[in-house]
Amino acid sequence: MTKTKLRTFTNIRMKPRSQGHAKEAILKADRNLFGQMILVAENRKLKMSDVLAHPLGPLPWALASGDGSLRKTNKAALARKLERNVSPAEVIPEPSATIIDGMSLVQKLKGNDNTFSQLAGTALSHVVHEGAKSRRIDVVFDVYKETSIKDAERANRSAGTGIHFKNIQPGHNIQQWRKLLGSSSNKASLIKFLVEEWKKPQHREKLEGKELYVTCEQLCFKITKEQWEEAPELKSSQEEADTRLLLHALHAAESGYKSVIITAEDTDVMVLCLGMCHKIPSHLFQKCGTKNRTRFLDITTLSGTLGGSVCDSLIGMHAFTGCDTVSAFAGRGKMTTFKQVKMDKTYQDAFHELGRSWEVSPELFEKLQEITCHMYLPSTHTTEVNKLRYELFCARRGEVESSQLPPCEDCLFMHALRANYQAAIWRRSLQSQPFVANPTDCGWMTDEDGKLAVNWMRGSPAPDAVMQLLSCKCVRSCELPKCTCLSNGLKCTDMCRLQTCQNKAIEEEPVAQQSDSESDVDDIEED
Repeated sequence: MTKTKLRTFTNIRMKPRSQGHAKEAILKADRNLFGQMILVAENRKLKMSDVLAHPLGPLPWALASGDGSLRKTNKAALARKLERNVSPAEVIPEPSATIIDGMSLVQKLKGNDNTFSQLAGTALSHVVHEGAKSRRIDVVFDVYKETSIKDAERANRSAGTGIHFKNIQPGHNIQQWRKLLGSSSNKASLIKFLVEEWKKPQHREKLEGKELYVTCEQLCFKITKEQWEEAPELKSSQEEADTRLLLHALHAAESGYKSVIITAEDTDVMVLCLGMCHKIPSHLFQKCGTKNRTRFLDITTLSGTLGGSVCDSLIGMHAFTGCDTVSAFAGRGKMTTFKQVKMDKTYQDAFHELGRSWEVSPELFEKLQEITCHMYLPSTHTTEVNKLRYELFCARRGEVESSQLPPCEDCLFMHALRANYQAAIWRRSLQSQPFVANPTDCGWMTDEDGKLAVNWMRGSPAPDAVMQLLSCKCVRSCELPKCTCLSNGLKCTDMCRLQTCQNKAIEEEPVAQQSDSESDVDDIEED
């Protein structure tokens, strides 16, 4: 049995290299660590403005959750706000093409007690029903790469559980459908199986007069009742179905379809559609809702209502304020920033620039710092996050949680790199073979398992003078005058060598993490 690696407060590790020291500073996650560092800094009479220029912890708590994962926010709140600007479409101009998020459709299927062949037939029936009024239907699947910036998000969603299928056979019975979908490798195998099954004559019969385009890894196939063939013009290196949906929408528009309907209940897709619809020469719609509450969002009309500048800025804003691959800011949702985007050209200019190149220029980062400052204190004239951290700390007389302060400049820059990287991928949605930079140059790093992990900071978690007093080396007991913690009036922490001394703070029962200002919800459907 494989040992499960559970993340807890005491086994998260960050290894930033201390400036001026050859050794690595290894910090354990400690709920009291921020306060401990502040106390050390005050005892050493350090300049607090300099101290607060560091994250003062193994993770920037403004961006990271207690278990080391990304902070989340409610993406659906933005979608609902956008949708209120236009009435649902009542008429769809014909001829139309329907573009479907394939894995979203598969996730809705009930697979248990069916054979894989029966599942393939059921899935295709759902596809045909979804595009019943369209002459063309596209099914676009994600590509599951071994290393991806989505590694952390997929691990959170699946928890790594699931039965691994190396070879899916048509006659095999499905017993644990949800566990099967808990593995990326299983989903990749399932996609290959479905596409091969749909090519068979008994399944092609369901298409009647329709054209079906379906992706499988980089390839795309065109399937009709009579035959199937490869569609080389839709071969793509894109990883995300979200972006590839737009590529297929452009192809359908250029093939003469007056309307393109994108079926995907996701805020990311709505933002992408609004940002890209001016480049797609057809009327664009997004189908959203549930079976009983289906509605068609008129993307083209909504884009005109919001204006081109706002729609273009949405891509950068959405990435910067939190998505599947980029953390949100603790306690800060998207709505306040979106309101500023609509009113303030400074916001529009900054988010318009985000993702244009694979680098974040000093000028762009200055704008992003200013925006971040206003996210935490709208009335501030401060434009640098390190200065604002100090001002807020002083205003609250030190009675402040680390997560209530904006991230320090170092951590914010790494966040900006990741947001820029994701925005750059989104902005290249209409390119079949876009150049994509190495994520390890853009805010990620490779962990011990070979997976991509967030690189939260470049510098030291705290000043050297603070780091040197964070733990003692006592072996048998912590006593004066040998114990550096006692000598400085500090409690021992998890970083101290002796874990059973009487000087450790009494552990309180951990409180379940409260959601930030908005919870992590992906779909567009209102409660």
